[in-house]
Formats: sequence, structure tokens, C-alpha cells
Amino acid sequence: MGEQTGIEWTSHTFNTHWGCVKVSPGCEHCYAESLDKRTGGKHWGPESERRFFGEKHWNEPRKWNEKAEQAGERRRVFCSSMADVFEEREDLDEIRHRLMALIEETPNLDWLLLTKRPQAMLDFFMGTSGAGYNAPMLPNIWCGTTVEDQQRADERIPILAAIPAVVRFVSFEPLLGPIVLTQGALRDIDWAIVGGESGGGARPMHAEWVKNLRMQLVGRVAFFFKQWGEWAPRPDDIAAQEGLVRLGKKGAGRLLDGREWNELPTPRRPT
Repeated sequence: MGEQTGIEWTSHTFNTHWGCVKVSPGCEHCYAESLDKRTGGKHWGPESERRFFGEKHWNEPRKWNEKAEQAGERRRVFCSSMADVFEEREDLDEIRHRLMALIEETPNLDWLLLTKRPQAMLDFFMGTSGAGYNAPMLPNIWCGTTVEDQQRADERIPILAAIPAVVRFVSFEPLLGPIVLTQGALRDIDWAIVGGESGGGARPMHAEWVKNLRMQLVGRVAFFFKQWGEWAPRPDDIAAQEGLVRLGKKGAGRLLDGREWNELPTPRRPT
């Protein structure tokens, strides 16, 4: 959690807690689990306890809200980089409602809630889960889901489309294969973030996957290219792993066809 963040598409990060359970191929090399282990934590897996935080931690976004108001601007908060708010655990019910209260208290912040469990997110906001949110959708909540391959696109995007958020976004990160989006998906999402995997065991993201997604999205959906990750297209004609070379995250950068893609969405009218 921090006021400063290296994530290019957000102003701040805030974690309601630490810990999760892996649910799909995109989770295989989870950076959050690796960081948790490096700091001595054991908060991953269905039987592990989650790490919770005190009042000082929860007060930080109120300070960001005040600064945003003083600056006359809106700021984006990514929640959560070290967890999934909508993991199906009863000990997270209170945390979810506490988060909703905090979001309501910070109207100058747009809260980006990203999940690999869009059905649980939908159930929460529609009030159909056991501890659902029985109130109108807040206008400063952006709802997103992670999509790493075609199967997850087909499964998760239609569920995300049913959530009445002012912005619905998809994080295609780590992008693990080619994806063809339906006309419905292109109509129902407002923002796409695309990126490759970084770290020691990173799987390559091929340039044709990215360019094909860009071709489908640009002009219809705001397009944000976050990073190549560990691997990038080779800058010369020497063949290397199907045209890719391992440069590391910093070396690979985030240029796509010679430019950065930093498009941001225009929020819908609240429903």
C-alpha cells in the first residue's frame, strides 16, 4: 500500500488485506505471493490466515482524498495489489463493507477494484451473496477483471458486463495467448490494460497477441499498454525464441510500435 506506486495506470495502491488463492493460469507466478514470502508471510492458500491492517493503514486514503480535493483533481486507487477483495471467504465480509464505507468517504478518488472472481463481485454488488452490498453502486467505483487467455475472456467478461459500474475494465495481464473479443465484449468494457509477465519464471507475451488486441480495441475501448514484461520483440533480425529476447522488465519497457499507449476511459453515467 502506498501513496507512491510503480504501477503506471494508477495514482495509489491500497490493500484491504494480504493473501489469496490461485484460481487460473494467470496466477501461476503470482508476484504478490512471492513478495509475501520474501517478507516472511504465509498468507496464500485456502487454509492460510489473511494479513489484516489497523486504523493508520485505513486512514491513508482519507489523506489522499484531501490532497486530491485541494489539487482540484481526481486520483485513481488500485485495490488490491496483494489480494483479491472478492475472494470467497467469510472473514472478508466485514472488510468488504468497511471498504465500501471508505470509498463513500473519499469521493475525490476513483477506486479500481480488480478481481479474478467477477461472479463473486457481481453477487456482492447485486446483494445476492450472503453478505452482499445492499446499496446503490457508488459513482467512484471502477470494476475490473483479469483476463489472461481466451477461456477467461469468454468466462469473465460477460459477468463483468452485468455490473453497473461507471467504468468496467479488463486487465489482460499477464497476456498468455491470443484473444478474440466478441462485439458484446467490445461494447460492454470501457478500458483495457495489456501487459506481459515479469519475474524469474515469466512466460513470453508475443507481439502478435498484443497487436491483434490493439487492433480490436483502439477506437472502441480506451487502450493502455502497461509493459512487455520480461520478454520483448527482438530489435534486430536475429531469431530468438520466436522473435523475442529476454531483456527484463526495465529493458523491455512499454513502447508498442515506437510509442506509449496511455488511454484512459470516460466514465459512464451512474445507473
